[in-house]
Amino acid sequence: MLRILIASPHPALRAGLHVLLEEAQRARPRPGEPVMVVGEADTIEACLQWTRAAQPQVVIYDLSFEPDDGLDGLWRLRAEAPNAAVLALCESSSDGRVLGALQGGARGCLPKTATGPELLEAVESVVLGEPVLHPAATAALLQQLRGDGPAPTLSPRETEVLRQVAAGQTNKAIALLLGISEHTVKFHLGSAMTKLGAASRAEAVALAMRRGLIAV
Repeated sequence: MLRILIASPHPALRAGLHVLLEEAQRARPRPGEPVMVVGEADTIEACLQWTRAAQPQVVIYDLSFEPDDGLDGLWRLRAEAPNAAVLALCESSSDGRVLGALQGGARGCLPKTATGPELLEAVESVVLGEPVLHPAATAALLQQLRGDGPAPTLSPRETEVLRQVAAGQTNKAIALLLGISEHTVKFHLGSAMTKLGAASRAEAVALAMRRGLIAV
């Protein structure tokens, strides 16, 4: 029995995912390992409690838990439940948090528009340690890593983190100043460096200033 925990702040999404998994199981041509949803969590704290109590093998994790502060909840989940495979759900295949989710330990990422069969196949893949990424998200990530396409756009939080780096602040100091964790600071800094094609903090600041993305 493959045990799954669904974590999302949206009741309709949690219910919809539950139904999609059940229908996909019934519709697949060949029987596979039974899949059972062992719990649903509407907060990050509830997600952590469920992982401790039910020991799910897969956590379907909605990235909309933290639209502003990055992926601190995901880092906590990976630290407290390292044996649970995380399948992240993003708003779209081009969601800028996909790279951060993978860096934070998620084994796969799907858009919320994924079909039941896609969701079931992804769940069965990540529990085996296989990475899962929607084709459109793969193309968007490759474009981002190559630096193709339009000039990068930094999020407000990435901009603020870079501004503080430019002012000489350490990650710890930035975390205290912005009221977020050091993991989240590192995530935003890493995301900004990737977008800018920078190999170091100093280069990221220099490129951002040169392009008018930050001013100090």
